Amino acid sequence: MTEPDRTFFPWASVIRFGLARLRLPPHAFWRLSLVELTALIDAGDLPAMATRQGLEALMAQFPDTALKKEPDDDR
Repeated sequence: MTEPDRTFFPWASVIRFGLARLRLPPHAFWRLSLVELTALIDAGDLPAMATRQGLEALMAQFPDTALKKEPDDDR
């Protein structure tokens, strides 16, 4: 009788990714299906890393403005 092929699965890395990086509570992590887990781990869908140039573009698009205060109405 031959032994079944048991491929190594990196459980420690997957658990660390789910609980620490994604900050999933344990009950949510363990309820994930393999399809959902694979989708979460796929790094191809992650946004690009933030850069100074990207930050400056956002700051130009959405500048901070001082809020105008209405005069207090003392009626």
